[in-house]
Amino acid sequence: MSVAARKNTSFQIDNSRYLTNEQLREFIAKGYLVLDSELPDDFHSQMFDRLKEVDESIGHFGNNLLPLIPELQRLLDEPRITGALKSVLGEKYSFHAHRALHKNPPGSEEQEWHKDSYWGYTRRVRNHRPWWVMLMYFPQDTSVRKGPTGVLEGSQHLVQLLPKRCKQIGADGKKGYFVLIHYDVWHRKMKNKTQADRYMLKFQFTRLVSPTMTGNKAKQIPWRRPKTRPSLDMNPIWRANWDWISGNASIKQNNENTKLFSASPTRLEKLVDGLRAEQEPEALIAAYELGDLARSSGETGDIALASLLNALESNSSEHENSRRYSDNGKLWREDLEARNAAHGLVLAGERAILGLKKKAIKGNPRARKHAVFALGEIGSMEAHGTLVRALQDWDVHVRIAAAEALGLTPVSRKATLGLVQAMNHKESEVRFDAALSLLRFAAQGKNADMKAAVPTLIEGLEDSNRYVSAYCAEALERIGTPEALRGLMPFLRTARWCSHTDNRRPF
Repeated sequence: MSVAARKNTSFQIDNSRYLTNEQLREFIAKGYLVLDSELPDDFHSQMFDRLKEVDESIGHFGNNLLPLIPELQRLLDEPRITGALKSVLGEKYSFHAHRALHKNPPGSEEQEWHKDSYWGYTRRVRNHRPWWVMLMYFPQDTSVRKGPTGVLEGSQHLVQLLPKRCKQIGADGKKGYFVLIHYDVWHRKMKNKTQADRYMLKFQFTRLVSPTMTGNKAKQIPWRRPKTRPSLDMNPIWRANWDWISGNASIKQNNENTKLFSASPTRLEKLVDGLRAEQEPEALIAAYELGDLARSSGETGDIALASLLNALESNSSEHENSRRYSDNGKLWREDLEARNAAHGLVLAGERAILGLKKKAIKGNPRARKHAVFALGEIGSMEAHGTLVRALQDWDVHVRIAAAEALGLTPVSRKATLGLVQAMNHKESEVRFDAALSLLRFAAQGKNADMKAAVPTLIEGLEDSNRYVSAYCAEALERIGTPEALRGLMPFLRTARWCSHTDNRRPF
């Protein structure tokens, strides 16, 4: 759906309550949005009681929360939730298999600020574009004193932890409210200073199809800063994400908020130096300004593009591979210049593809990783040969980046076969991203290119990684051919959960 269409949804077949343009602007800038449920208070009271019951007796069974408490589907089908998700992720998104109940009992201490990992690792490059969101549901009235989720407003694009520059917001609200947050925003559990338990359910969703693939031809609505926005102004990034999410990323707007930056030699030199600034916000702004300049041909654009490509080689040291369940920001400088350059090159778009392909093949490991990431975000089939080759890279970081990057591009048989081979990799994180990319390919609805993947997806249902299995199941469902469904149905019969059965009522 176009940004323009969200103002009036009366013609929609479904009843989703899409975000207004202003709400979407707020989400893009702040990295979160608090919305009230439209379900009655009785429903939320019942959910609180049920969550308390399972937490204090049988246990909440992690990812099996939904079959354990099937009434939650009523919440997930609520028009305000479906509308918010579709506004950010588009009409085709995946409800991720990871679900969690978070309890904050009286007197508990606050967490450290963190970004969630991608299921055990922080090796992938985090997206600035909102490919991933989390939904946090609070069934009870939750004041700041009761310890809601704390968010560093506008921190979703920062790997550096900057609590003094990003305002801490306690995402509080009345019974049944929910918080939609960019997956990469800095957040933590706040201290519960009351004598009452606080519960929160966390769900995750991911976009399956890029806005550039939706065929959206709607008239572009110019970006402007939202009325309510963070004090840390990251306007070039906000504007780029607005252009992308509205399906018009290639259009340059000509108003006071989007005018081209000064391109004098002195200015260019300062921007290049700025890629390694002491504070990440300034480094990112420099990267986006260079990326904006690099979109245009001519001497200035060529210099900006070359500078960003050279910056990919800024760190030649090998990657570290420790398993971490959250990112605490202590390693933020290791990839600073290369990471910033990659985001700038994404903005540069198709003009950057040739240089990125060369870096993805001949660059040092960190250059290859970030070049592959940028090729995926640009989303052109022209990169398929390079990305498929990167699936065989000796550095697992590059393989992970390539497995994810392919899924952000249009489907092709060549890319599908490359991902099928990656599904046999010993590293579960490679298989995780390969399966996700096959799911994204399946969502594009081109079954002729996906036919070769069906046997591998069926085998993947038995993968040792629960999320690989879940991606395979959804991909087979979306492919929907007789062969795909024949492979899926026996798995679903075996995996069936009985919501009436628990450790107190086994029969």
